[in-house]
Amino acid sequence: MAELPEDTTLDVIEQLIDEGETRRAEQVLLIEMQDRRGQDTTEAEQVLQEIEDTLAALHCRRAYLRAMQTDP
Repeated sequence: MAELPEDTTLDVIEQLIDEGETRRAEQVLLIEMQDRRGQDTTEAEQVLQEIEDTLAALHCRRAYLRAMQTDP
């Protein structure tokens, strides 16, 4: 994941998470389709892992921003 500016707002993080979840679902469907066709899914699974890593980082950032809102 590219580094986000420190002043990235919670709204932007939420939007990125929503977009990432959509991409994750699409990638899972792609892997399932490739598997049904007997195609190698290695690359698609690596992409899925990258998406999940990015989502994990975004979830951490969101939790941090929420904590800062309630306890500055």
